[in-house]
Parts: sequence; structure tokens; C-alpha cells
Amino acid sequence: MSFAARRNTFMQRMDGGVAIFRSCPPYQRSGDSLEFAYRQDSNFYYLTGFEEPESICVLAPEHPEHHFILFVPPRDPKMETWTGRRAGPEGAVKDYGADVAYSLDQLDEKLPEYIKGCKNLYYSSGTASNYDTSLLELLQRFRRKGLAPRAIIDPQFILSEMRVRKSPEELDILRQAAKISAEAYREVLKALKPGMHEYEVQAILSYVYQKHGSPRHGYAPIVGSGANSTILHYDTNRRQMQDGDLVLIDSGCEYQYYSADITRTYPVNGRFSETQRKVYSIVLNALESAIAMVKPGITLTDIHNRTVEILVEGLIELGVLKGEVQQLIADKAYAPFYMYATCHWLGIDVHDKGPYKRSGLWDEDVRLEPGMVFTIEPGLYFAEGTEGVDPAYYNIGIRIEDNVIVTEDGCENITLDAPKTIEEIEALMAQRA
Repeated sequence: MSFAARRNTFMQRMDGGVAIFRSCPPYQRSGDSLEFAYRQDSNFYYLTGFEEPESICVLAPEHPEHHFILFVPPRDPKMETWTGRRAGPEGAVKDYGADVAYSLDQLDEKLPEYIKGCKNLYYSSGTASNYDTSLLELLQRFRRKGLAPRAIIDPQFILSEMRVRKSPEELDILRQAAKISAEAYREVLKALKPGMHEYEVQAILSYVYQKHGSPRHGYAPIVGSGANSTILHYDTNRRQMQDGDLVLIDSGCEYQYYSADITRTYPVNGRFSETQRKVYSIVLNALESAIAMVKPGITLTDIHNRTVEILVEGLIELGVLKGEVQQLIADKAYAPFYMYATCHWLGIDVHDKGPYKRSGLWDEDVRLEPGMVFTIEPGLYFAEGTEGVDPAYYNIGIRIEDNVIVTEDGCENITLDAPKTIEEIEALMAQRA
């Protein structure tokens, strides 16, 4: 689906009125004027393809002439010497398909023409306080004249429904992101050994991603070894890895704005210990069983519930839990070892926008359809000192995560190339120089 098709779909789903979207502001480092590399707001890019900061998109389906309006930074040869060529209003029309485009400094003059007297205003507040304030002041002026919109509606409700169902073009991009990411994991296995630092693993991932055309990680990479493997969102990545450690790696490249999200857990010395092997086998079984369930009509909650059952059965086998499976689940006895939902949507954001409940039916889950993409990521985590746990399990944190596309009769696992079976991992690591 093209950017124009997405805009048309969005406007068709509006209940009259006008929608306004802001770009992300530039990323500025604390303490100086330097900026980090810029990445456009996901919704803004999804609808426009425009990547410059300090831009505004207006969608006005009821306007007689202009349905897609862009306010963009003006051409400025002096600034372009420092930061690169800008599209300017002319380029916004010619290259990005805007019906009309204005310089950003014309916003206060031109925007009222589009929102004055409109039925509804679709706008997400809270991410740019300065602009929120300016827009609120404008609406208050309109209100005094009886021209304010009847309601302000969060456009995310429409966008979530759109973004959760991927087009064939989006699916191909996600496959490529997964392919590059999986290749990076294979390169890690070729190098991993005791004495390496976690940041060296991160460096391998970064190199492979960029070598294959990815501009960045899709999110802050997690490379947690030893006790760090039990910290879910650990991203310091500084520790030196030791013989006998596991290292949990949670990373995925971003490719054309879409991100993969893979987790693998590897033995640093190339061989799982017997204790590590037992825990790993339980998590892998939970993952493979969950993947086998995927098909149109089921829900992410169905997958999560079955995953929890398998993990609880495994915890009983390990002697960590005692009792009957369903009662232990009802009591959430597994929560110290598995404390999150098994699945999340995946796409232009790593935790992609998408509804988990049916619109207006908050007690009914969304049912899977072909073209939906999500992660499955069971895990078990045994932090040191956890009450009632054999110290032999201390500092073992294992998560295995794959990315799947729902198909007509099942699913396509797009992250299969990242090694995950014990046999494959140990065989590849045995080939290290």
C-alpha cells in the first residue's frame, strides 16, 4: 500500500473534520547543541514518507481542493550547508504528493483555514507541549466565535487498525529486516567466547546491520550475560563474559523503518551445562508449541495462556514449583520466573501500534488475520536469591523470540535463520576459529 493509499484509507475512516500530525522534534544531546541522528515519527512517516523534522501534516478530506497539506522547513542554503538539502514546499508537492505545501513559518497563517468550523479534529497531544499549547490557543479563539471542532479525537484508534494489518510490501520489508538480523546472530556465534565484553557482541550486531543497509538498531539492544540475563530490559552491555555464562541477546535491525525483534540465548563457551540445557529446552518447547498454534481466528491471549501452561509444567519438572498446573496458574505462582505477555505486534515500531481488544468490546480479544505480524517470546528467569529456588538455577535467564506472519492457514516464521536449537547452536560454535 502506497503512502497515498494509506492517507486515503485514513480519511475514509474519519468521521468528518481534519487530522493533524506532527513530526518528531530533533534529538538534542544534553548540555550542547549537537543532535543525534534523526528518525521520523512512525505515524508521520507511515502516512507521508516525509523524513524531515519540524514538519506538520494536515489531512482534510472535506476541503474542496486540498486533502493532503504539508508544512515543512523552508529551503535555506546556509543551513543546508550544515545539515543537508531540504525538500522545501516545492519538493513536498513534487516528491511527496502534497496537494499544497507551505513553509513552516506560515503555519499560524494557513492552518486556521483548514480547521475553522470543522466537525472533528483528529490530533494526538502530549508529545510536543509547545505545539499543543499553540493549537489549544487557536481552538480557544475559534470557540469564542462558535467555530471550534465539536470533538478532539485521538487518530491512533484508526491508525492502530490500519497498521496491524500489513500490506505485501510491508511484509517483504519485515522479511528483509529479519534476514539481516538473523545473519548478525550467526556472526555473533562465530565470535562469541569467554573474555569478550557484552558491548563487543553489540558491535558485531551493529556492523552486520549497517553492512546490509540497515541504518540503526530497531531498539536499544540487550546483551545480558550472567546475572544480567535475568534483567528483562538490561541494556548497559558492559560486563565481561565468563566461562560458563549464558548471554541473552535481544536485538533486531530496522530496515526501511520496519524492525525485526529477535532474542536468542547462547552459552558463552559453546556448550550448555546440564542445568542450562534443562531450562533452555523448556523455553524452546514453549516457543515451538506457540508457533504451531498460530492461525487465523485465534488470539494472542490463546497463545499466551498455552505458553504459560508449558512453562509451568516445566517449572514443576525442575522442582521449582509444586502443585497442580491450573491452580499454580490461577495463583500466578509462575510470575517470579515469567512476568510479561508472550506476544506483541511488530512493524514500523518494534512494539507496533495495534489493538489487542476489539473496538468497543474490551472483554473480547482481537482475532488473528492473515497479514498480521507479531513476536512470540517465552522465557524463564532465575535471579540470584529468588526464594525457594535451588541455587543451581541462579543467574540463568533464557528468552527465545521469533517473529511470525499470520498466513491463510498458519504462519510464516521469518526469523528461522537465527540459530535456536541446542544442537545447531553448539555445532556452529564448535566451528569457531
